[in-house]
Amino acid sequence: FVRLGYSVFEKKPFLQRVVQTYKNVQKSSALLFSACSHLLHNKELMASLAESHFDAVLTDPFLPCGPIVALHLALPAVFFLNVLPCGLDFQGTHCPSPPSYVPRSLSFNSDHMTFLQRVKNILILASEGFLCNVVYSPY
Repeated sequence: FVRLGYSVFEKKPFLQRVVQTYKNVQKSSALLFSACSHLLHNKELMASLAESHFDAVLTDPFLPCGPIVALHLALPAVFFLNVLPCGLDFQGTHCPSPPSYVPRSLSFNSDHMTFLQRVKNILILASEGFLCNVVYSPY
């Protein structure tokens, strides 16, 4: 995670930064998937959670481990994030989200975008599907 954060400030060619970011996201995703897998295969801990009779699982929807644990424990999952990853909130509600007007999450754009900000917004939208596939395909 630290390497991913530091890579933002490195002065490398654009394409090299894209490839490096992809590799870092892939490594981070593998680490988080491994942690989730170990949690789910820890029979003692999962039994202890089941015996605790919780009412719900509070989770961040960015990674699916929380909802998977909730499903395993037959508990409702309560998400605490204002946006779902990969545009799933727009898909689930069938709300239109034209990138020329609606800023993407983490773009730091307002709804009054310049032409270059609109181009940036479209590039972020285009890269989301690719990065979401990298992050979520192991699950």
